[in-house]
Amino acid sequence: MNVRKFLISKGTIGALFMILFYGLVMVGTYFSGYKVIPHKVKELPVAIVNQDTQSQSLKKQLKKDLPFHHVRTQYTLTQAQKKLKNRQIYMIIQIPKNFHSKIVKQEQNTNLKFWINESNPTTAVTAMENTAKLIGSSIKNKVTLASGQAIFTKSQLLTLQKQAEQEIKSNPAAAKTIQAKVQQQGKDIAKTSAALYKKAGNTVNYKIKKVNKIPSGMNHSMAPFFLSLAFYIGSMIGAMILYMTYNDFVKIIGKWKSYALAELSIILLAVIAPPLIIGLAKHLNGFDNQAFFHLWIIHSTELFAALNVNFIFTLILGQLGILINMPFMLIQVVSGAGLIPEMILPQFFKMMSKVSPCFYTIQADFNLLYGGPSYHHLLFALILLGLVSIIAHLIIVGCKTYKNFGVKQSAD
Repeated sequence: MNVRKFLISKGTIGALFMILFYGLVMVGTYFSGYKVIPHKVKELPVAIVNQDTQSQSLKKQLKKDLPFHHVRTQYTLTQAQKKLKNRQIYMIIQIPKNFHSKIVKQEQNTNLKFWINESNPTTAVTAMENTAKLIGSSIKNKVTLASGQAIFTKSQLLTLQKQAEQEIKSNPAAAKTIQAKVQQQGKDIAKTSAALYKKAGNTVNYKIKKVNKIPSGMNHSMAPFFLSLAFYIGSMIGAMILYMTYNDFVKIIGKWKSYALAELSIILLAVIAPPLIIGLAKHLNGFDNQAFFHLWIIHSTELFAALNVNFIFTLILGQLGILINMPFMLIQVVSGAGLIPEMILPQFFKMMSKVSPCFYTIQADFNLLYGGPSYHHLLFALILLGLVSIIAHLIIVGCKTYKNFGVKQSAD
């Protein structure tokens, strides 16, 4: 009898519910979020910058062969580099000046250049590097040499044909012999041309140039994601514990004073907690003092916004608010764009990134640590998110009623 009671008790049923709830939410969130890799990588925009007037056919061939749907060809190198650093494009393919003539002349160090911004999610950087290697190798072995060989062979055959015509005019009776000789010489030219351009293959190469370079090690490339998630998970648990204190003090000093103290606690926590966590990250990853100070500002702002966002549903549902806050946290693992660029996220996660503290923090960390535009507009978005959450708190606290305990407060 005791066995049956235990197995159907609220504790056992509750445990089953939590296992199923979080398991279903996690599988549904991650599987639907990450299914865009690798096929959605094709949606990332890239640019071709052609600085060689004789390489128009190569530019067209590149645009046709690239596996991306959005290939820009209208930018100068300076414009493209600016957009690369601002994450508006994800790779530049540069055809340098005199590229074609250097190939024909078999000059050494004739390089097609690929520019990649490493201050991006790992999936985007890896995809661009793989594409650069694939396209560079293909150009080296097929496109450039084949076209050069064809041009060389054609010019030699035209010269041979002109010589043959002159010989036939001089000696019409030997026309058949001359034509047979020309055919054999044509075959010899083709063989010589093939051998010559096979040798030229050693002079044609490609070079991958990286901007905003990230130090080697996954601890560096994943630092923005790990830091942001560490603070957000802490804010989720912290909001739940803070609510219990708020709820206890409501019985003593009333709901408005208790809420004011809770908000004051959130501000203090946002200021004093980050330095210790960032200090450990500084020790492990070797951030300099200036980066430490800026990270403190970024993650203090994140913590302020995240605590207030998590406090919304905790105020409404109490400790059961975790049933909403936890799935929202899991969604932010994807919508934060620390692993996948926001540009190619599924529409739901792209929409959620607009209300995701993690998204703004991760982008700010990338810009600060490894290069990118100013992060101040991202801080403003975090502050705005926190203030909107406070407005929601005020509405919730105003609508909620509590039983009177302890000293009666006329204000409430």
